[in-house]
Amino acid sequence: MARAIEDINVDGIEIPPESETNQVAKFDSWREVYKNQNPNATDEEAQLYVDNKRKRKIKIAQDKVIFTELEKKLEDENRMDDLASELSEDNYFHPIHFTQAEEDGAIPVDPNGGKILVNMRPQLAVNIMCVDLPLDIIDELNDHIDNTIIPNNEDFSNKLIGQINRDKRSAQLRFPHKKDEDETGKMFADVLEGLAKQYIKQTIDTDCVPEVNDMWTIHSYEGDYNPLHDHGSKTPIGLSCILYLKVPKQIEALEPVDTLNGASGAVDGFTYLQWGTNGMRDVNILRPQTDEYVKPVVGTLIMFPSWLRHSVNPFFGEGERRTFSANLNIGGLHYMKSGYEYKTGKSE
Repeated sequence: MARAIEDINVDGIEIPPESETNQVAKFDSWREVYKNQNPNATDEEAQLYVDNKRKRKIKIAQDKVIFTELEKKLEDENRMDDLASELSEDNYFHPIHFTQAEEDGAIPVDPNGGKILVNMRPQLAVNIMCVDLPLDIIDELNDHIDNTIIPNNEDFSNKLIGQINRDKRSAQLRFPHKKDEDETGKMFADVLEGLAKQYIKQTIDTDCVPEVNDMWTIHSYEGDYNPLHDHGSKTPIGLSCILYLKVPKQIEALEPVDTLNGASGAVDGFTYLQWGTNGMRDVNILRPQTDEYVKPVVGTLIMFPSWLRHSVNPFFGEGERRTFSANLNIGGLHYMKSGYEYKTGKSE
């Protein structure tokens, strides 16, 4: 699993005064977001948050340069096996920080030069991909959402079923993914398309041509919820995904559940997946489980067939539950139509 962003050692990292940078507006936005999430925080606590966040970004950028240069050197010398021994364990990109996920059967993929850990979780009649994104990517996405997506306020709720309206900050916002609209969105869409290729390859052992159809963010507060639903696609096979970006502390404190017996409040804010008619209790009488409650964890992305029904439970208390979602069309596959075989293109 990727190292938690808060665990990065920033000792010795120096930052210039904010007034000497061209990012004062961004830092003000970070302070505002922090205070919105922590209404009782002092100005000193908010400033410490901003300073540490700046230091972590500098440290990650420095580590990335060191890692990339060493990786290239070892590749040229055909000594990639020496990477772990020659790179400082304090480096954010050291393989030790990804070891546990790989031992658990995760597969490292590298669509855009970053470490992303993928683990297929086969269930009866459905495959669910669980992706562990590095938290520096989550940090960058949240910054972009706070400074671009939310201010643009492009409402996407008329295309969605979510009942996200209990708070003045509740919102479902379009996240553009074309390069001429949003470069960050295009970069992340490329990552999702790379993951979709992995999903199809591992599920049906064939190549495909994925294309992101749409992307959006969901900003949920106390009482907001998403009723049971599924998604559509322009191609016969489609994939959808959910990425957890922010999780309130009261949800983080909950334990994953295997059964709801005596579990009042245990799945507040959880995502519910359902791919059959059996319930969780049916396992006790040897009927296979055909549903699952997924605890939201920051940095975790789940990808699944668009037909999979899912919902989100409401939660109670302070904080924002922020998620990112996307639908992908899967082209480049052979299908049968009116007795004739045909192959889809990107958006056919």
